[in-house]
Order: sequence, then structure tokens, then C-alpha cells
Amino acid sequence: MTLHPSLRSPNTISVDELAAQLTANRDIALIDVRFTPGKPGRRDSYLEAHLPGALYIDLPTELADPVARDDGGGSNPLPDPTRLQADLRRLGIGRSCSVVVYDDSNGAPAARAWWVLRWAGIADAKLLDGGLNAWKAAGLRLTSGEVLPRQSSDIEVRAGALPFLQADEAAAFPAKGTLVDVRPLAQFGADGTGHIPGAKSFPAEQLLGPDKKLLARSEIAARLEQAGIDIARPLATYCGGGIASTLFVLALAEIEKEVSLYPGSWSEWIAGGRRPIER
Repeated sequence: MTLHPSLRSPNTISVDELAAQLTANRDIALIDVRFTPGKPGRRDSYLEAHLPGALYIDLPTELADPVARDDGGGSNPLPDPTRLQADLRRLGIGRSCSVVVYDDSNGAPAARAWWVLRWAGIADAKLLDGGLNAWKAAGLRLTSGEVLPRQSSDIEVRAGALPFLQADEAAAFPAKGTLVDVRPLAQFGADGTGHIPGAKSFPAEQLLGPDKKLLARSEIAARLEQAGIDIARPLATYCGGGIASTLFVLALAEIEKEVSLYPGSWSEWIAGGRRPIER
């Protein structure tokens, strides 16, 4: 595979690039996706300080389906397309605008937003590499308080633009490709909770540098090779709750490799105790 590190990424944007585009008054919708697993949304953190003009989206209720969650669909099942469309219209995300998503952690919550937007048919969605911390480290301005959407929107969600798996499809996937478990290794192994039979471990943190930015494309490819993951084969991925695995999908998109997501992930897999576990 020939990589072109000099080309701009269609999936990520740097702090410098974003600042320049905002200065040039490009039509960009900024979305704050702060999230802590297992806890309610982080609107209070958003209101304290956020990128100028950024709007907040609540991952547990707007980038996932609370109804399906209660029915055993995992921690963060895919959002209902009709509800997602209403939420995106409320945020003023139009058909022609670019969308940039960010968080204040390791990029996984923002990657979940990126994945959902792309899945919903919004092609021009990017992740701010390094997120809020990189923005602050660059000394760029933050604002506080609520931001009103700039415009009304008639955007239409066309779900299914990215590949994803149901539980039975994830179970069958190792027979034809590599199913990648991106949870920490301690959870995958014999002393942890176990994994889906046939899955291979590759913790998502291996995709990030110390600054929580994505590794260079060549380094992503090298780490996958070191882990024995053949990117010539079909790939699918899962994690604990369908969030960290989207970071894997995004990173592999950087090296032009499509990866199917199992959104239900481990939280759905173990629901009801019916499915096999390998340790």
C-alpha cells in the first residue's frame, strides 16, 4: 500500500487548519462531543468553555439510541435515523456545511460522532486532531455559555453509508476476515472478561501518540503490521460500548482501509449471557 503523508486528510483536521478556515469564515459546524463512559452527558463542561461557535451534542442520547439500549442493544446502539435527523436539524447542520467534531479526551467520543455522521450520509465530517486540548495548547480562544444554531436545516439522514455488523454477523466474521477487539489488553485476555471467539486484540490507544493525536499514516500501518493484522483482509472492529472502535475505523480510513463496525460491541455481546466467550 502506497501512503501519501503530504495529502490532507478527508477525515481529520489540525488545529491550525481549523483556525485558518474559521478566520476565513468557512461554513463550518463545530460540534462538542465531550463524554465520560458510564456517566451522563457533559453539557456543564461545554458551557464552561468551548471552541467559539461550537454546539454541544449528547452522545448517550443523540449519538445512540436509549430505547435500544434498554432492550439489550449494548451501551451505545446506533441512533434512530428519524431522531438523529431531528437532532441534526436542531443543530443547524445543513447539507452544504462542513462539520468538525472534537472532545476533550482521546478522540474516541468525537470519532463516534464522526462515524455516526458519515453513516448518516454526511460526507464532509472531520475530527479535530488532538481535540480541545490541542486547541488550548495552541493558545487559541475559547468561549463559554450556550450557542444558538446559525440557521435552520432541512438535512435528510440517509443511514447506512458506512458498513456495520449485527451480533450474528460479528460472530461469523472471523471465518472470512479479522475481527479486531480494541479494548485494553487486560480486558481481552485470560484474566479479563474475555472476547468474541476468533477476535484479535489491538488496543485503540496504540493508534495515538502521547499528545492524543492520531499517529502518522505510515506509523498506523506499521503498528498494524507489528500486531499481525493483515490489512489486505476484510476487517471489522468492536470495543466495550461502540465508541473506541470508531477511532479504529477512522484511523484505518486514514490509510484508505474500510472497516466494518460492530456498534453493539462487548456490552451487547454479553447481554443475557447467551453468546460464547473466549479467553
